[in-house]
Amino acid sequence: MIRAAALLAIASVAALSLNETTVDKHLLKRLSTYLDSNKTIDIDKLRNLNKTVLLNKELVTIINNYVNEQNQSKPTNTKVSDEVESYNVYENGKMGSTLVESIEESPDYASSIVLASDVLSLTSAVANVEDQTCREQGYRFLDGLLQNKRWALKMFDASSKSPEGLLYGSSYHLGNFDECIGIRDEGDDEVKVSGQYCLATIRWPQPEKYKKSRLGRGEILRWAVCVPSACDAKAVERFVGDVLARSVGNTTTVTVEHRDCYYKEPMTVSTNDVAFLSVILFFIVIIFVSTSYEIACIYQGRKKKTTAHEIIVSFSLLNNGKKILFTEQSNSMGLDCISGIKALSMIFILAGHTSLFVGTGPVMDESGWDNTVKNPNNCLILNGMLLVDTFLLLSAFLFSRILLAELDKRRGKLNVLPILLFRYIRLTPSYLVVIWFYITWMPKIGEGPLWKEKVLLEQERCSSNWWINILYVNNFVNSDSMCMFQSWYLAVDTQLFIIAPIFIYGLWRWRRAGPIMLGLSIVASVFVTAIITYKDDLDPTVMVYAKEFTDIISNHYFNKVYIKTYMKMTTYFMGLLMGYILHRVQTENYEFSRLLKISAWICNIILGTVTMFIVTIFYQDWYTYNNIEAAAYASLSRLSWGIANGWLIIACVTGNGGILNKLLTWKVFTPFARLTYSAYLVNGLVELFYMGQLRHPLHITTYSLVEYVLSHVILTFFFGAIVCVMFESPIHGIEKILLRRFVSPKARENPRQDQSQDSSRSTSQSKLES
Repeated sequence: MIRAAALLAIASVAALSLNETTVDKHLLKRLSTYLDSNKTIDIDKLRNLNKTVLLNKELVTIINNYVNEQNQSKPTNTKVSDEVESYNVYENGKMGSTLVESIEESPDYASSIVLASDVLSLTSAVANVEDQTCREQGYRFLDGLLQNKRWALKMFDASSKSPEGLLYGSSYHLGNFDECIGIRDEGDDEVKVSGQYCLATIRWPQPEKYKKSRLGRGEILRWAVCVPSACDAKAVERFVGDVLARSVGNTTTVTVEHRDCYYKEPMTVSTNDVAFLSVILFFIVIIFVSTSYEIACIYQGRKKKTTAHEIIVSFSLLNNGKKILFTEQSNSMGLDCISGIKALSMIFILAGHTSLFVGTGPVMDESGWDNTVKNPNNCLILNGMLLVDTFLLLSAFLFSRILLAELDKRRGKLNVLPILLFRYIRLTPSYLVVIWFYITWMPKIGEGPLWKEKVLLEQERCSSNWWINILYVNNFVNSDSMCMFQSWYLAVDTQLFIIAPIFIYGLWRWRRAGPIMLGLSIVASVFVTAIITYKDDLDPTVMVYAKEFTDIISNHYFNKVYIKTYMKMTTYFMGLLMGYILHRVQTENYEFSRLLKISAWICNIILGTVTMFIVTIFYQDWYTYNNIEAAAYASLSRLSWGIANGWLIIACVTGNGGILNKLLTWKVFTPFARLTYSAYLVNGLVELFYMGQLRHPLHITTYSLVEYVLSHVILTFFFGAIVCVMFESPIHGIEKILLRRFVSPKARENPRQDQSQDSSRSTSQSKLES
């Protein structure tokens, strides 16, 4: 009698044939070897076998007749008790037949894998497969396995066997992906078999106490089976379900979707794919020509810069490379520290993304990630949502500070429509190229057990919703199938950017009413967040439990709460206020008193530390959920984080930052700060590619997480640099040229204008997400 787990492994790879009861002679000859055994099977084992295996009457009759014919010509040592010989497999009036016994030792590798009872079980289960081609290929596999055909042995070998580490939390059993999809049966007959890898999802009921727990991986087991490529997902699902029903009962549910199965097939190239490559090639040619032109100008010593010259050079690799690597920063507003804040925030956000994807993916030990989320030392990674709010704060802060300066110079006369238009032009081309890559070539550049589940799903979402993304409303429209999980940030930032001029103009025009209006808006945003969290019993923030983040887009809190603009207004409004405060301080040459500076730094340290690390309380086993506490943290955390970071920026800009100012103005951070927008765009590609091609579960430790984080951060900035040089930087160069045509000559003579544009380049493009 075989174990249920072994039966599942064998059945899942072979059960796809035999719609007729005619049995191939090769199969019968292989089965006849089992009659040479001297093993005696008792009646209890036969009865247990009868409960597990549903046998076909005619099939068993044919096999027994064939066996009797073979045994008439030679003596047999088979010993079966009289009780067993008269035992009927189907009692109570059902179809009757006698059962052949199994042997204790098998003559070769194939026979050691498949016992006689297994073969009968598989051939019986295959009869339920409806598709004829699938049945024929499944039967050919079964026959090949009994004949020691190498391709058939590989098909069995590539499938998951009895689970190991199941009680340790290992819920992904991925088999051998490459061995499976590389299988080819080169036989001469009409039935050709190639390998197809399917990753079934098996669910079983859990006790209520386990259902309530947010730790662990839930009731899901992912099980790899290697089957003939002619079998569709539903055929595999039905068969695995039948086998489980016979072995462990009807308490489990099996699901196999189309994207769970993968097999080798010729690459198809669509018109859209060709169009994408054509555009990329076009930009490469332009970059080559532009770079050659700049090199020629340098060689010939040309110094005159015309508009045509600037437009051509804006695509040059040399020119854009210098923009990224040039570390000198000089602007009249003293905003050099922004680069350090941006770079460090981005690095920790990328670390959070990596940890989230790795920790919630295939792991060998579910407690590894559970222990990680409970550890207060990991809050900088787990609470990356606050770091994302830092970028919202910076975006609002810079927009407020720069626009107030422009209003001063123009005496309140400023057309914001060109600002909004050129912002769209600056951000969208790079954004659209990355989305286009998701739709066209991303699914074609790799393969793996989770490739279709991760990458193909993202392609489908982007194919349907790309236009929503470039309209920057994807956090409200079709958000449950949002293209690019991190793209919500651009939508939120754009929507707030559109309404920001109203508040900024109010701050400039009405010295008393303007700040009061903004202050009331901040209070209102705090209450909105608190009321929504309290009323709906929501989490205080995004809680990154593994069982809830197998697909981040489908996470309820992320999709319905976290990405909504009204939940992010507090941080953005705080940025506008801090920009206004700095503007007043700089224009009025205000000096902070020693007492004020000491008090502000103490407040900054307390608010920043408590806001970042107190989130660990909500992950502890002893904590009991309270909606008042959740509402308080959800609303006040953004307010306190805005105060802490706002003072940090103001202190550094006004020369009161001390050692922190020296750190944040370190020139090493400057290139990374200039790449934050492009890095934000490509990070999803890095994470999805890694998870899609992963061949085996990972063991989560602090060292392994650091290893993954470092590699992903380096890759993200590397690919971000490519996108920046090819698209972002050239478009920004052209934008600056065109903006000058919308600026009056008087304003152009003011050197502060150029400094403002440089500051905007350094920060407002850095749109990113968690």
